Amino acid sequence: MKTNERTVKVVTYASEVCPEVTSERESDGEIIAWADAHPAAWKIVTTSKSGAFGKGSSDHMGWAQNSDSPSAILDRIQTLRRAIEGNGDITADRNEFWRWRATFTLEHYGKKGFKSGFFQQFDGQYPRGCVTLDYTPETRAAVIERFRAWCDASPCRYETRAIWIDGVAVLEVEPEVDPLS
Repeated sequence: MKTNERTVKVVTYASEVCPEVTSERESDGEIIAWADAHPAAWKIVTTSKSGAFGKGSSDHMGWAQNSDSPSAILDRIQTLRRAIEGNGDITADRNEFWRWRATFTLEHYGKKGFKSGFFQQFDGQYPRGCVTLDYTPETRAAVIERFRAWCDASPCRYETRAIWIDGVAVLEVEPEVDPLS
């Protein structure tokens, strides 16, 4: 009988910011490097403080929503990264809102009063456009206006009569009156 010995080299990619996240996949190494360059990203996806991109967010699919496994965390990081860098499967105008949403979360995470809300457009009869957005007390009005502009740019436009956050009206809009009627 012959015996052979061989040495196998295994490359492991590990985060310097979140050392418990490691992978042997080269593509994960790119994701880890991106997140290490944006340290707030690790906090965003490993906690549930951001309703938009945090743990438990509906932006994440299935097991990645709540799992603490390194692969689930990397999946959530990749979702955030794709949103910031753009997602080629929707039109540029609509894509800009999603890019802004992710960039806003990354830039404002950790600021005083940071929180999330479920934003809805109300047309006087039904809730229409809706999305979870992060905001701070100082940015709330600007986020409401950005959400309203997104709704108004929708291919399925509805008149905005109110904007709700978590079911509470935060902006009431008077209906436009036609001067000729």
